[in-house]
Amino acid sequence: MLLKVRIKRQKPGQEPAFESYEVPVSEGMTLLDALNFVRDEIDPTLSVRQFCKAGICGTCAVNVNGFPKLVCKEQATPYALLKTEVVFEPINLPTIKDLVVDPSQQIEKLKSMSLWLKELEQNLPIPPEKSKEVEESADCILCFACQSYCPQTLDKSYIGPLFFAKLFRFAIDPREEHQEHRLNQSLLGGLYSCLSCNKCNNACPKEVRPATLIRNLMQFN
Repeated sequence: MLLKVRIKRQKPGQEPAFESYEVPVSEGMTLLDALNFVRDEIDPTLSVRQFCKAGICGTCAVNVNGFPKLVCKEQATPYALLKTEVVFEPINLPTIKDLVVDPSQQIEKLKSMSLWLKELEQNLPIPPEKSKEVEESADCILCFACQSYCPQTLDKSYIGPLFFAKLFRFAIDPREEHQEHRLNQSLLGGLYSCLSCNKCNNACPKEVRPATLIRNLMQFN
């Protein structure tokens, strides 16, 4: 059984173009394995980012048929059975080469907004139900799938679902010293410009549900 793949190739200083390949499918093969086969056996110039291969690091997120996926978690066989080309493109961030994108702007925004816990001096007990709520909103692995798939991020004043999910996590954490500031940051980031299209909920591979958290943030403001 063969998997037909079509990959958007882009080299620095060159216009992007699609190239097609055929990959023999073996049992248990993932789409990441298929991309690695192309690189290892057909075209060693192909670039794709990967690390853990377990759906934890978030580095292998690419668009598969127009939808962001962690390709290490996608089995190749169902796609091969369809007998149509699987189209791979980089997610909607600046492209370095082929399927490798540059998330540095997003990382710098995380730093500029100080999106880490500003912990109170005293230790506070957290009720189990609150701990579960904090944990669920903190499951983001920075794959940027939600951020790249959100249509409202075309408005540069809108910080995007990734950042609202982070802000919600700190706004509800009783250990956070600056909860009110987190709510103000969400307002300044365009909270009420959310389209409520739920695309970020659908794109998130860890079920963080950014759109739901945005609506929850609105209840605070």
